[in-house]
Amino acid sequence: MKVYKVHKIKIHPTIKQQQLLTKHFGSCRWVYNYFLQYKTDQYKKTKKSASWLEMNKSLTELKKQPDKQWLNEVSRVALNCALENLDSAFNNFFRKTAKYPNFKNKYAKQSYKLTNQAFNIEKDGIKIAKIGYLKCNLELPNDYKLLSVTISKTTTNKYYASISYETEIPNPKSDKTKPVIGIDFGLKTFITTSEGEKINHPLPFKDSIKRLQKQQRRLSKRIKGSKRRLLQKHRVAILHERVANIRRDFLHKLSSRLVSENQAIYLEDLSLKGMQNRWGKKLNDLGWGIFTNQLSYKGPWRGCLVEKRDRFFPSSKLCSVCGWVNNSLTLEVREWDCPRCFTHHDRDVNASRNIRDYGPVTRKQRTGRVEVLDSLVELSRHE
Repeated sequence: MKVYKVHKIKIHPTIKQQQLLTKHFGSCRWVYNYFLQYKTDQYKKTKKSASWLEMNKSLTELKKQPDKQWLNEVSRVALNCALENLDSAFNNFFRKTAKYPNFKNKYAKQSYKLTNQAFNIEKDGIKIAKIGYLKCNLELPNDYKLLSVTISKTTTNKYYASISYETEIPNPKSDKTKPVIGIDFGLKTFITTSEGEKINHPLPFKDSIKRLQKQQRRLSKRIKGSKRRLLQKHRVAILHERVANIRRDFLHKLSSRLVSENQAIYLEDLSLKGMQNRWGKKLNDLGWGIFTNQLSYKGPWRGCLVEKRDRFFPSSKLCSVCGWVNNSLTLEVREWDCPRCFTHHDRDVNASRNIRDYGPVTRKQRTGRVEVLDSLVELSRHE
């Protein structure tokens, strides 16, 4: 099976290489911002958007101007990739999957991209055009095809190389002896499985909020442009990076364990955008969207089916034993008794079991249990 993977590794450039990387970051950022303004102005005048080919021709003319000769000091591949990123951002905007592109800021995370013609993997390192050899620890498979590399610099002055490549892995086979589970997301308990397992989230942002507030207050009192402000800004960035690393580590370990231990996983299809107004800070700390995405791409690698159920399926209100729907159930009620079969339910466990049993409907494989659930839902609506 052909798969696309990315390895993100830490690199340690020399002082001279750091200066060259800074030139690449700045040049690619300038090209991106320049043509973002160019496309915006052109659309206001002609109601037409400039294509990538037009921008590429205009970039070639810019590099010939006497006051723009510094663009020739960086890799031309990096500048072309900046145009491709801008074109991709506009395509996402027109498909209504993203907002209108923003201008890049030199104080935020810096990065630039190179295709496989501008870098090469060597023993114990990577060789990049205009930069040279960067030593790093690489663990790539024996058979792979390089696609691209993205060099980035975080706000805490750490450098990384994200190597994208294509490789072949054996076709994973689903193990029928492993269980099929449903997962219910929660604000108090991160996830509850149909097996009755409840997993709590470390909530790194909530644990670090007091320290962040303290450091942020100190930052607000520093004079803009002073060295003390830069130092305090670095301290705040380190705290934010620690929060993100704790969250990422927890989600990766949990998602890898779940796809390894189960043959199929069924999830809630949540409207995260609709929940932002009420629980925005908590949702960002939990990282539901990141976790769902990790399960989706890791599942096929391990032979685990990962699918979402219908967003409007009443998983919490439906009795997982007899199918009676409790329309009076509110969010505050965590446990309830079914008046039809007298079963005592834990709200989250009951919801995860309904998600598991209703899961195959997304594959249009309506069999026994799912058809019974559908008929009971309709009956309960008329009662």
